[in-house]
Order: sequence, then C-alpha cells, then structure tokens
Amino acid sequence: MAERAMLLVLDAECPLCRRAAHFVLRHARAPVYLASLHDATARRLGEHFGVDSGQLDSVWLVREGELHRDSAALWRLAQGLRWPWRGLAGLRWLPRAWRDGAYHAVGRRRHRLAPATDWSREVEGHWVARLDASVCRRLALPRALASDDAAPVHSSSGA
Repeated sequence: MAERAMLLVLDAECPLCRRAAHFVLRHARAPVYLASLHDATARRLGEHFGVDSGQLDSVWLVREGELHRDSAALWRLAQGLRWPWRGLAGLRWLPRAWRDGAYHAVGRRRHRLAPATDWSREVEGHWVARLDASVCRRLALPRALASDDAAPVHSSSGA
C-alpha cells in the first residue's frame, strides 16, 4: 500500500523549522508538501479545521484528511519517515503532557536553537502556494478546499 502524502505547515521564517523540513524531505517515504503558517494555504486549512492559522507556536501536519498539531504532529510525521527515524513514532507512548511540554519548550526557543539557514533548492518543488484538486486528493481533504483560481500549485520561490 502506497504511503499517503503529507503536508507540513510550519513557520517558514524559523531556522529550526527550515532544518526540520530539509530533514523530513531527505527521509520521507511518501510525498511531502510544505506550506508556511503565514500564507493563504494555512488560513484556508485553519478555517476548515477550526484552528487559528495566526498561532505561530505549532507545526501542523495534514495527513489522511486530518490536522495534527504539537507533539502529535511530530510523532505522526515520524510514521512517514524511513527507518531508523520512523522509530521516533514511539514517542506517542509518552504521556501527552510530557510530549507537548517538551515540544512547547523547544518551540519557545526555536529561533535561537539553530543557526540561520536559507531554503535549499531541494525544497523548491515541495512548496504549496495554494491547494488544488490534486493536492487535496493526495491529502484526503475535501475538494471544496481547492483554490478556485488556475494558478500553479507549487511555487519555485521556496518560501
């Protein structure tokens, strides 16, 4: 059975988030799309899932039609990675309060935990500028979330 695609929505201005996205792209078993919490895609998803996209303290993972946040997003993201990194999904067995506590402690310091870095060319084809029917299908999202305009889905700018 083929792995379902994942959409990782992150703070594109954060060096730690950028490094994490590069890591995920290198080790993913399935297609990975990227979007910024600052863009229209996040607002559209936030409206659909009833979440404030302006809340920049969390990474979002959209997979199999569901939105996951905080530490739940991370261990579910790990499920989509190759071994041995897939083993990090075992974090789900820790109490959620511990997982989320550690997640938020790192999140508050995320801009200081990694040196500044730019996006690599490896990321260019993975950015979702807007949702289209094809991306919605791959993420098991309702077709109604697809943007009405005919502009291209992926941006080559990288962020």
